[in-house]
This record gives sequence, structure tokens and C-alpha cells, in this order.
Amino acid sequence: MACLEKPLRMCVVCRSKISQKQLLRLQCDENKKLVPFRNYGRSFYICNECINNALTENKNKKKLEQTLFRVCKNKDEYIIQLKEILTHVR
Repeated sequence: MACLEKPLRMCVVCRSKISQKQLLRLQCDENKKLVPFRNYGRSFYICNECINNALTENKNKKKLEQTLFRVCKNKDEYIIQLKEILTHVR
């Protein structure tokens, strides 16, 4: 039998490769809003550690925000949208 490894994905903020189950999968929709992944289109992953650090420390908040600006190709209130998503997901 083949030994199957767990799928690894990369966090867009810290660029570390982590198990897929430990990451939050998001996407930007047509209106440039952050939404949970809807099973179609491009998506990206953010690790829980980067999210927790961004919500507690101001320096890491800026890094997360800049990454979301780059990924979604727009400047918007992504941290607020991320907090809304986290309250509905968990």
C-alpha cells in the first residue's frame, strides 16, 4: 500500500507550509469582498497563527492587510471582513 501524505498548503501571509486542515480558505468575489471559499474560483489560505497575531498585534495586522491587498488586488477593509467571517465560521 502507498503511504499517502496529508495535503500541505501555503499560508499567503507567513509563507509556511501547513496541513490543509489547519488553514482557513478564503477567496475574493467579484465585488472585491472577502468570503469563505465557495467551491469555485481562485482561493488562498491563511493560517490560524497569522490570524490570531493580526488580531492582537498592530504590526502583524499591517502585514496581513498588505497581503490581502495584494491577493485581492484592491484596498478595502479586509480586517473587518475577516473578523466577520471568523465569527460565522467558528
